[in-house]
Amino acid sequence: MSAANQQSGPRGVRRAAVTGVLAVLVVLAAGLVLLALQPRTTTATATLTVTPRTEAGADAALLLADRYTALAGSADVLDAAQADEPALADVSLTELQEGIEAGRPPGTATVVVQVTLPDRDAAVTAANAVVGRLVEAGADEQLVDVDPGREASPARATGSSATARWVVVSVLLALAAGLCAALASILLTRGRAAGRATGSPDAEGHAEARVEALDDLPGFLADPPGSPAPVPPRTSRTGATAVPVGTPGGAVSRTTASVATLTAAALLVLAAVAVGAPTGRAGDDTLAAPPAGTTPSAAPVPNPTAPDPDVTAPITPAAGTGAGALAFRSVPLGADGLAATASFGGVLLEERAVGLTVTYPDVSLTTDGRRALAHVRLPTYNCLTTEPPADPVAAGCIRSITEYADLASPELQVTRDGDRIELAGLFPTYTRPNGSAPSYTGRAYQLAASIAPDGPRRDGTTPATGVVRIGLDSATTAPERGVSRLQHPG
Repeated sequence: MSAANQQSGPRGVRRAAVTGVLAVLVVLAAGLVLLALQPRTTTATATLTVTPRTEAGADAALLLADRYTALAGSADVLDAAQADEPALADVSLTELQEGIEAGRPPGTATVVVQVTLPDRDAAVTAANAVVGRLVEAGADEQLVDVDPGREASPARATGSSATARWVVVSVLLALAAGLCAALASILLTRGRAAGRATGSPDAEGHAEARVEALDDLPGFLADPPGSPAPVPPRTSRTGATAVPVGTPGGAVSRTTASVATLTAAALLVLAAVAVGAPTGRAGDDTLAAPPAGTTPSAAPVPNPTAPDPDVTAPITPAAGTGAGALAFRSVPLGADGLAATASFGGVLLEERAVGLTVTYPDVSLTTDGRRALAHVRLPTYNCLTTEPPADPVAAGCIRSITEYADLASPELQVTRDGDRIELAGLFPTYTRPNGSAPSYTGRAYQLAASIAPDGPRRDGTTPATGVVRIGLDSATTAPERGVSRLQHPG
């Protein structure tokens, strides 16, 4: 190898290292600039609790908590909360609707309200104001007490979770850019060195001198005229100055290039994964869906649908998710929505050799006029009677497991005729065993319900009556079991 090639090796490595470091610094600087330009947000969290006053209220507490969860994002509640707090005068109603998220943690009647806004004090004020309006709306409840829980405060407010992700993505992209720049520098340096070695005047001059100094007499004596032409020895196609394919220098070059390329590709893939990972509210996981259990073996899973951009939380889980993925979700009512809650009498589920298995359904529904989500609770009893009794405990029935079901549109069919609402669908049921994740039962019930107003509307709330049908049996609403009502946001 020529002296020029020997000198270009260390020099090329240094040039490649400097180029890679400069690329890393440039990309990191660009990432920091973009991070500084990103809007900052703060999430504040406040809660309220729904406490039953009577045994009938205990059965309806969860359903009422679902109703207040839906009301938290309604335009009326947010408008009233904004009017109550002068600090929210500069916050638009649209910004409040986009920044609020409400949910009910598993197994509780607690409503968690989270508000995300650019200003920390405004987010704290808005969260407490929404809870205050909900508590005021629940003052007329007869079966439950609606009380404020944990107040939002600046100390407990959390910042945006996008900052950490942005830093990770910037570092990965910077490292990938540095490796690519270093690899390009190495390849460019090697190409120039090879060109100088094969095309330099000195190399051509030496070759001509060797040709001129060659004496052809020994060749003439060894191969006189008429002798078979000698077979020329095999030489490298690239010439004497090229690096042979099998030499250690060529293998190291190819190995280095392959490792750098694969590493850069891996870093780019990691950056893409970090960018595409789902985001959540910062610092608080109380609104997260319950842990995913096993996928149903016999129960059908609702098909996924693309969420509308104006719905703050998706109401349809991806295919293959566990039971209860929709249990603590609701559809924001908006201006044209409706929330319905109804408790029904006994319905026959299964007729046995001795006695019956009956259930007393509780149904709740939230809809914005286009999309809908229904929750069904089915407490079951084994009774030694010929008909489902009005009071299973007084009739001596034995309490069995409670089954739950959630169904969202389009599998859930909902029609409205003024204030009358009808729903129907095939509801896969699941249970909530203590100490483990929800699991499907393998059963699905064809359920239909009709809920209509049964009195005058007061403060956006109307008493309701209705009928539920499961299979071939049906039952009407049972006032002694819980509250049946319609809630109008506007």
